[in-house]
Amino acid sequence: MKKVLIGAIFSLLAGCYTPMNNSGVATTKPWIEIPGKRVDFDGKQYDSCVRFNLRFWPQEAADRLDLQQSCITACCWRSEQDEIVLDFNRKFEEEMEKYGHARKYSPDKITLKVTHSNLVNVTKVKVTPQGAIKNSGLVKLSYKEVRDEERIARLAEQRAYRTQQIAQMQEEASKPLATASVIQPQLHPAVTNQQSGAVRPVATTVQTGETLAKSILQQKAGAKIDTYFYQMNKTYRQQGALFMLSSRLFSPRMQEDGTYLVTCHAKARTGIDEKHLNTSDFPCGVWLVDLATQMVLPYDKKAKQINE
Repeated sequence: MKKVLIGAIFSLLAGCYTPMNNSGVATTKPWIEIPGKRVDFDGKQYDSCVRFNLRFWPQEAADRLDLQQSCITACCWRSEQDEIVLDFNRKFEEEMEKYGHARKYSPDKITLKVTHSNLVNVTKVKVTPQGAIKNSGLVKLSYKEVRDEERIARLAEQRAYRTQQIAQMQEEASKPLATASVIQPQLHPAVTNQQSGAVRPVATTVQTGETLAKSILQQKAGAKIDTYFYQMNKTYRQQGALFMLSSRLFSPRMQEDGTYLVTCHAKARTGIDEKHLNTSDFPCGVWLVDLATQMVLPYDKKAKQINE
């Protein structure tokens, strides 16, 4: 019995990659790493953290894996996960639905079963199917490209439709305002014309008046303008598109009667995805601001639409 035990120990040691590698633990393969271990009060190991230093061909196969959960970019405690499954076709159906084509790999799964012998202080991994991982840590897979031509055609139609919808929304939002839609401002009672000879209250400087006009507009109509852009963003998302809005910009212009016309607009980037974005200018109305009464009125068609 003693001879059998000694023979088994020597057989196990003969298969070791190196005695006492990381954390003082021997492994049977050079691609097995042991960054850490846990020992009891007697110094005996009862757990270890195992990482697999693997490479893949084709490299895209690694995209199908959760590299952290698979103990490739992070080590995993053996007591918590002693069997790891590398499922290379896990996202196959998802990619087929999204793109209409996807790779199908073989072998579809590789199982790694981790065991440790305290008797000889060796950690080993059983690989199924056998030989799926080279001694150098290379995982070499074969694959075939699967295509669903009907799905690809439908996706192309959907992209074309979304592109058309986005273009229409941009055209509508950026459409120049007709002159006929402009509402002529009325003089405030406190502001008289030159024939009356009265002095009308105006800001002491143009800069101060412009600042006040912008501030009053933001206070009185800022929430409605934000809601307008929120709804626009919601519409883009419903079309499966992106709408990335910058800050609102206000351009005031003083009128002869001392009131201000404040033009609101914002820059935005829109498109079907982040790789296909266009920059556009989106108007948010022209607003009449009276500094004396702090009154804000929609001045053009777009402002009236937002103010409703």
